[in-house]
Amino acid sequence: VLPLLSLGFPSLVTEVSSGIVIIVFNMILLKFQGNVGVAAYGVVANLSLVIIAIYTGIAQGIQPLLSKGYGSGNKEQVKRVLHYGIITVLLLSCVIYTLIFCLDGPIASVFNSEHNRQLQEIAQTGLKLYFTGIWFAGTNIILSGYFTSTDCAKPAHGISLLRGLIVIVPMAFLLSALWGTAGVWLAFPVTELIVAISSFYLYRRLRDRPDRIEA
Repeated sequence: VLPLLSLGFPSLVTEVSSGIVIIVFNMILLKFQGNVGVAAYGVVANLSLVIIAIYTGIAQGIQPLLSKGYGSGNKEQVKRVLHYGIITVLLLSCVIYTLIFCLDGPIASVFNSEHNRQLQEIAQTGLKLYFTGIWFAGTNIILSGYFTSTDCAKPAHGISLLRGLIVIVPMAFLLSALWGTAGVWLAFPVTELIVAISSFYLYRRLRDRPDRIEA
């Protein structure tokens, strides 16, 4: 039972931590921009939840293939499926960010029914800065799913805790102290970049272990 619970723990951390991060971001933005800043973060957060859900869906979709390949000792299948998953989220991130960058005004307007100019400006800036992290976020989600699927729960736990709480909360306070509202938006991409570097380090280190089947 415990191994099964352990493999599901990263998903639990992701869901619980998202609420904590939203509270922290709201508190900081309330200090800098008041209620308008909180409303602007609502625009960013709602869109972020949709995008992260898409990446999570991709990770969940490749998990059975990774588990089957790992269980049967087919290292080529594991490697191929992992590469396909990472390439997919990277290409998808390019498309998503291009749309956000080009359509930031219309996107913000959908949530700005009162046509508040300050809200519009804050939200548009937030969209462009915050979502520079989606390439790294997608990669982290795929690698977390990979570790979970190949009976390596501890790295998956580490990725979830780092990106969900341990790094992003201090980054939000630190960067906001340095750069104000812009620092709040940049907390997400900086966090995901740091975690992505750590994730690839763990992947390469574990891949070279003699008890792992990956090439």
